[in-house]
Amino acid sequence: MTAQPRILVADDDPAMCLLLRETLQEAGYEVLIANDGDQLIRMAQDHPPDLLLIDLIMPLMDGFEAIRQLRNDTRTSHLPMIILTARSTSAEVVIGFDSGADDYIGKPYDIDVLLARIRSHLRRAAKLPVRNPLTGLPGNMLLQAEIERQIAQQTPFALIYVDLDNFKAFNDAYGFARGDRAIHTLASVLAGTAPRDDFLGHIGGDDFAIIHYGGFPEALAQQIINTFDERVRALYDPEDLQRGYLQGQDRHGVPRQFGLLSLSISIVTSEGGRFRSVDEISKVAAEVKSAAKSIAGSSYVLDRRLTAKPYVHERRGQPRPAALLIYPHEGLRASIATSLRLQGYRLLIAADVVQAQDQLARTPDPALLIADTTDPVVWDLWRCLPTPARFIAVVADEAAAQAARERGAIDAIIATDDLEDFTDQLLVHLPRAEFHEATEEHASPGAAGVPAQVAEAAWTLNEDPLTRLASRHYIDQRLPELAAQARLTGQPLSVLRADLDQFTEINRRCGLSVGDQVLRIVAGVVRATCRPTDVAARYGADAFLIALPNTPLTEAAAFAERLRLAVERYDWDSLDRRLRVTISLGVADVKGDSAEEGVDAADRRLYAAKSSGRNQVVAADA
Repeated sequence: MTAQPRILVADDDPAMCLLLRETLQEAGYEVLIANDGDQLIRMAQDHPPDLLLIDLIMPLMDGFEAIRQLRNDTRTSHLPMIILTARSTSAEVVIGFDSGADDYIGKPYDIDVLLARIRSHLRRAAKLPVRNPLTGLPGNMLLQAEIERQIAQQTPFALIYVDLDNFKAFNDAYGFARGDRAIHTLASVLAGTAPRDDFLGHIGGDDFAIIHYGGFPEALAQQIINTFDERVRALYDPEDLQRGYLQGQDRHGVPRQFGLLSLSISIVTSEGGRFRSVDEISKVAAEVKSAAKSIAGSSYVLDRRLTAKPYVHERRGQPRPAALLIYPHEGLRASIATSLRLQGYRLLIAADVVQAQDQLARTPDPALLIADTTDPVVWDLWRCLPTPARFIAVVADEAAAQAARERGAIDAIIATDDLEDFTDQLLVHLPRAEFHEATEEHASPGAAGVPAQVAEAAWTLNEDPLTRLASRHYIDQRLPELAAQARLTGQPLSVLRADLDQFTEINRRCGLSVGDQVLRIVAGVVRATCRPTDVAARYGADAFLIALPNTPLTEAAAFAERLRLAVERYDWDSLDRRLRVTISLGVADVKGDSAEEGVDAADRRLYAAKSSGRNQVVAADA
């Protein structure tokens, strides 16, 4: 049997809702009723209908704003939306169509005309265009078909999901015409950046996707961010650009400062045949995008988990408490973020107060604030939170720590270049998140019999937060297992130690943020060079360790040379014209069960490569 088309009616008049329900049900439609704009949004997102009838005058959110938000949501952007209202001035009709409505019917209405228009829009919706009408790029149907084809053929690819942040605030400030220019700008950046063989699609609204067939998806994501962040400035008025933010209201009606348009990008790879359908990979991409959105400003997150851990799903009504982190230096910020995850918090990450306002627009009531107090506005932001939050200040010295405690901070931590010492300080003073965990029947285990929170903590320990490679903790545990396996099977095992050349000088000359981006790009090069069975880890500040199972020393040396050339030949000018990045590598084989001796040998050869002029591979003792 063919399912009944579902129509969602949004009207605050009970008599009108009852009449429409009876009329539409008699015509063979399934009918859902929403009594205000907020309920309309939630129902449309949770149970997408085939068509919406929307009244303009509703409590909490009017029809114009509801249509705007639905058009900017990928789940609902394609749905036919008909305004059904007694307001019939030409100006209001124009606003309705500009908001995204497809049609307009005035009250009182003719039932036959209403039903005829509904049938017409449902027929048209059943023949969705294969290209997005705004950008001319392939639409959602072609994108899904391409993903299905590549999954069926087991082609290695990365799905890069791109979403535009702060778009509503931009539209509210400048209007829909300039909003369309912003969408066109992003489409142009993606088309000009993605390799020619990649598949670029416009999902809808401000969401785009790239099916990337080449290596280095992280490098591509970073290049997209760099290009977009530069070009988006041309869309702003000079005074707003100079100020660095727009004034607006969040969805709760609270005045906020919204930063410039930025990008949240998720990257999901198909390696290992881990996905069997479009639904599976798109669901993971959406989850990873949520993680990217917890980082203010343009950012990307790669889904490259080291275990089979699924994302932790929170029990509805009992979310983990949020922690807002405001800190300018990315390396230290990543360390703090890891500690917060271990303590059970859901993260909101910002580099400054304006970016923090972006995060508060979505989550206005964090339970904890950790912030650099160099900017005194942080104190005002803390005091204006709608619900009291505990505040941990990150300060420069003991005098500043004492001053922060006197102003109300529950504690203060002194920033230090010694990352291990700073992390120890933080874990001592960081309060554990307080929330009611789901009962056993509702819990989402990270693995069989393992509570979700424990799985989350274990996963965080195993992954370096900056590069998304394995952590030193993980590879120190994994290497002895690989050595024992190699001895039992008689297969060779090689290890590779690598350091970036003159990385301290890169940080000094180009800045710490560029240095962090270099580390992320090199990590991406390492991932693209490795096989699925290899284990790559960040071993120190700019140090890497790679285990190569079933690989004799000669093949490991060839692998190291390919990695050296890939780093040297990367287009570093696209990041900073002052950059020249090279890497030195030492290679050794592991004999017996002693993985430690193999690492020590690789260390000696790495030192020899550094001493002999850098940017080379040494695979034998002198």
